[in-house]
Amino acid sequence: MIIKGKKNRYLRSQAATMKPVIQVGRDGITENLLKQLDILIEKNELIKVSLLQNTMVEPQDLIDALSEFDAEIVHIQTIGSKMVFYKKASKIKNRKYSIELEKM
Repeated sequence: MIIKGKKNRYLRSQAATMKPVIQVGRDGITENLLKQLDILIEKNELIKVSLLQNTMVEPQDLIDALSEFDAEIVHIQTIGSKMVFYKKASKIKNRKYSIELEKM
């Protein structure tokens, strides 16, 4: 799934004021990290991830790992070591951004 145009701009604007919820450090990309990201993205729909300086992980590595782990997770933006991901929540009570996206 690819999000373009107004929807992408909306998600980027919402993520601009967010703080990273997960930091990837020297352990790199582990199964536990991917599970935690999946849980957080299910609750929040939109998350920001930060890569610490001591990690050997490149942004594209994390993007590829997440897309293999769950194909519904969409990469929205990368700026330096910060990345934004989106996935529509399966529970209606957790849907905040997807409701706005459907209106566009």
